[in-house]
Amino acid sequence: MRLRTLTLPLLLAMACRTAQPSAVPAGTCTTNAQCSPTEFCSKLFDSCNDPGKCEPRPADCVEHGHVIDKPVCGCDGKTYGNFCLAAAAGVNVKSEGKCASGS
Repeated sequence: MRLRTLTLPLLLAMACRTAQPSAVPAGTCTTNAQCSPTEFCSKLFDSCNDPGKCEPRPADCVEHGHVIDKPVCGCDGKTYGNFCLAAAAGVNVKSEGKCASGS
């Protein structure tokens, strides 16, 4: 009985230690510095502080002969002409529309 009493807390402690997530899961990034110069750390819409995945920066944001004007607010607080232009600059999008202040 004494062995069982000591084993349970030890097992619980080990389970808690191994259940902790790593800071950044394998295959992900948190900043552009973790990607190649032609990539950026692409994240889901409005996930500025979450991990992302290194993706190529768009080389061309022209659609049907012109750049689509649909402003977005980047995670850096600056307004970009559209999602593609933000990604080409290596910036993720926080929200659609112009940023509330500045830019």
